[in-house]
Amino acid sequence: MELAKLQVLSEEEVRLIHEATLEILAGCGVKMHHRPMLTFLKQKGLSVDMEQGLVRFSRGVIEDALASTPGQFEVFDREGRFVYVLGDRRSKIAAGHNAVFWVDSETGQTRPARTADVELFARICQELECIDMIGIPVMPQDVPEPRATLLYGVRAVIENSVKPIYFSTDNGKVNRACIELARAAFAGRLEEQVYAISQLSSTSPLFWEGGVLDAIMDTVPTGVPLAILPEPIAGFTAPYTLAGLVTMNNAECLSGLAMIQLLRPGAKFLYANSWTTMDMRTASALVGSTETTICRIAGAQLAHFYRLPCHTTAPNSDNHAHDEQNAWEKTLSQFCAVAAGNDLIVNCGMFATGLTCSHEQLLMDEEISAMARRIATGMTVNAETIAANLIQQIGPRGEGYLTCEHTLHWLRSSEYVRPRLSVSGSRTVWEARGAKDTYQIAQEKVRQYAARTQPAHPLPESVRKQLAEIIVSFERDLI
Repeated sequence: MELAKLQVLSEEEVRLIHEATLEILAGCGVKMHHRPMLTFLKQKGLSVDMEQGLVRFSRGVIEDALASTPGQFEVFDREGRFVYVLGDRRSKIAAGHNAVFWVDSETGQTRPARTADVELFARICQELECIDMIGIPVMPQDVPEPRATLLYGVRAVIENSVKPIYFSTDNGKVNRACIELARAAFAGRLEEQVYAISQLSSTSPLFWEGGVLDAIMDTVPTGVPLAILPEPIAGFTAPYTLAGLVTMNNAECLSGLAMIQLLRPGAKFLYANSWTTMDMRTASALVGSTETTICRIAGAQLAHFYRLPCHTTAPNSDNHAHDEQNAWEKTLSQFCAVAAGNDLIVNCGMFATGLTCSHEQLLMDEEISAMARRIATGMTVNAETIAANLIQQIGPRGEGYLTCEHTLHWLRSSEYVRPRLSVSGSRTVWEARGAKDTYQIAQEKVRQYAARTQPAHPLPESVRKQLAEIIVSFERDLI
């Protein structure tokens, strides 16, 4: 059987958080500086204070929004082929997104990210078994127009991989251009089939920026799913208690859900969370802490209670090095995110509180993800796997397991995780191979990937020109 889903909340505790959320949304509500959305919500019958920019959501509005949101949706690759379902409680893993710095594979030094880093990142992701979607890993710093940096990242991913994409911004115009890039490259119908997901975030506590609301109103008619990902910080923009932190996230997420469903009932949506705690000794925001991992489990429980597809961030680490702390924070955060049943888990390849990426980290995180998913899959127990007849046939002190058909069959199955970077075997063998640690092994693999300079599935030149024209048009409008 599969591993039972991890839980940190009882049914009663889930309901307490839900009821508190409804009280918050109907009582103090949320604030927004965006007249078009305020006017729209007022026309829909919500309690809106136009002067103060305050919107209150009744219980009925939230319940109607929950009832109209799909519990699952299909996802397709760039070529229009079905690849998986989001919402089936089987975790899909995404690489990236939105860091600034890159660890250079040759020098080991942290430097500003470049477009070429994103291109290689996407080509590597294309070949990694446990990477199901690609977030834009960094905002490349070598582009001619800084305000278009995300667009160059999106184009680099689209041109170098067929896997579905994930992007986020706080600007309506940038978000619109990202969708146009996806539409230009996608072989299917973007309005009906999911190839790209847009993530938008409220600003804690209980506030929506105008640019984000522009993006919501623009995105909903396109059919592109929205992941609403609040990022409250415990003790800074939310209560210091974990229950208070989860409740703040829940209130902001459900307010976003309500707006989206009022704009278009049945719009595809992801209940998202990226919990951040605060180290009060240093005033540092933390994404890899033990407490954020507890919240990843709680967030999945709330999404399951609402019957919504859900997204969280992992594997996360706050350390700036590829070391033991990086490994334990990433392994715990990713395993708990998977074992709790989060549908989409984003952040492979990132560390340093999400500010830095490396190709080596991507490879290490993919192996962590493979192990986490294998543990969550559990054990298959039936007559064939128990193999009682084989045990009796070979008998006490018998030989033959190594070469029997049963072993050969299961050797080629998913019964065991295939090692990617992990060191195994005797010390003599390890030393003969150069006594390399996993980071050094990852560096060697990155060099092998880098030697292949062309994507495995190149776009037609006509589509590449169209992508370039979209970016040029965006930059021209900025002048």
